[in-house]
Amino acid sequence: MSIGMFDGVHRGHRCVLARLREQGRRFGLPTVVLTFDPHPRAVLNPSAAPQMLSPLADRLKLLAATGDVDHCLVLPFDLRRSEESAESFVQDTLLGRLRMRALVVGENFACGRGRSGDVRRMRALGERHGFDVHAIALHSAPVIDLFGPCSSTATRRLIHSGDVRAASLLLDRPHELTCAVEAVSAMPIMALDARVPDDMCAPPADHYAGAVCNRRSGAGWTPAVLHMREDARTHRRLVRIENALAAECGDLISLRFFDKAAPSERFA
Repeated sequence: MSIGMFDGVHRGHRCVLARLREQGRRFGLPTVVLTFDPHPRAVLNPSAAPQMLSPLADRLKLLAATGDVDHCLVLPFDLRRSEESAESFVQDTLLGRLRMRALVVGENFACGRGRSGDVRRMRALGERHGFDVHAIALHSAPVIDLFGPCSSTATRRLIHSGDVRAASLLLDRPHELTCAVEAVSAMPIMALDARVPDDMCAPPADHYAGAVCNRRSGAGWTPAVLHMREDARTHRRLVRIENALAAECGDLISLRFFDKAAPSERFA
């Protein structure tokens, strides 16, 4: 079993999941990922909650796509759950309900009230209750040393700085956002305006080379320049896509960010 948010399912996460699959083969058991929704900090300290790299539905698809996860369980996180001790969580949920034989986590893992269930504590509980604990170093993912340990926090930091190309190296794919279309104009050229959800991680105001697809139509990805901006009055984050695919107000569109757009690609 592995436990965590797995936000973005980046290269570091996939190192953990590869070890999880190894342990599954060792014991002849299916592999299970236990994740949470919402993010614990969104419950305990909403003002400090991180903007997410992937919404829950996309996170589950990305986990399944690794091929290393047989079952993924989503545990609702609330104030009551936050008060549960690490030992109670292990005994009642991980052992009592899920019959865990081995735990595979990142080296910065912690669970239970006050994050008391760190790797050292979990190993002590494992010795007492008969399960193995494997902690994977954050820097074990094969990424350029310049970016440091591969983590969701590091990926968010790169995206917030506008370096979406570097973020894609940690994710091993372009960063993706899903937004709702708020306005459509056809004159003088087709353009879409969409709002970025407040809880999702997005790059700052600038022009980005990327791609767009309409989830309703099921059409493929279309190359596009994505103009990120902020409404000065409401402080909402908005994105404009020109020469875009056909869409209607309310449609969900997905955006992929490849790099900063070249000056010749930018529009007013």
